[in-house]
Amino acid sequence: MLFEILVYPGILFLLIASIIYSGIMRKLAARMQNRIGPPIYQVVYDLIKLTGKENIRPKQAKTGFTLFPAIALASVLIAGILIPIHTKTISFTGDYIAIIYFLLFSSTALFIAGYASSNNLAIVGSIRGIVMVFAYELPFIISILVPILAFNLYSIQSFDTWLITRYPLAALSLFISILAKVEIPPFHIPNAHQELVGGYSVEFTGKRLALIELTTIVKTFVLILLMITLYLGGAQNIFILLIKSLAVLFALTVSRVLFARLRIEQALRFYWIFALIAAIDLIRVL
Repeated sequence: MLFEILVYPGILFLLIASIIYSGIMRKLAARMQNRIGPPIYQVVYDLIKLTGKENIRPKQAKTGFTLFPAIALASVLIAGILIPIHTKTISFTGDYIAIIYFLLFSSTALFIAGYASSNNLAIVGSIRGIVMVFAYELPFIISILVPILAFNLYSIQSFDTWLITRYPLAALSLFISILAKVEIPPFHIPNAHQELVGGYSVEFTGKRLALIELTTIVKTFVLILLMITLYLGGAQNIFILLIKSLAVLFALTVSRVLFARLRIEQALRFYWIFALIAAIDLIRVL
């Protein structure tokens, strides 16, 4: 049990796989834009470089400026451990609720950290992030509940059947929600670089910024695992996991390359429409 939690498919696996997949996404995005792009291992260099830089704390920063980036990373790692890959590492009644909670808390912790920096641009980015939570969280929750309620389960499990063919609307809603949860275009509204110079993370440097970057990287991989577990037939072995996860990563990269950023009111309208769409599959289940 301890090996599974700490190594595979636990914390060490999540960290290493997430970093590799982030490098692959960068490389894919570059090739789609007819650029060479950085090497896949560049993410490792970036994180090492950040950890070696000075931690600068603004004079106006409030309590939580340092703590909440660490809490955000811990939360997403806990959510990742609860998602069954081949077998369940940790299982208990209502564990899918815990997954929803820790993924939500991870995002919220980053926005609170941005607000604690007291930078005007960071505060705007944090407010945008909280507004986006109200937009995408409902379709995200519905898309998780559909397979759980369909099979009268009390805990999350990996489904052998491709439920995307049975509940395509809920599966689409989950995929669209993933884009917003990890702020992939067109839903990178909280950290819009052209407007907010990085959004809620603008005041962060050194190890604190490394924690924020690593949180987003790990969250992307964790949400890919969740998509595979619920709607893409699960992963019976590491090779199937590799194929399916890379396919989802490719789809996320296509969205990152193709779409421009939406305005906040457009994103709200978009996600509430998808909440209604996902509810159609939920009504079928009930």
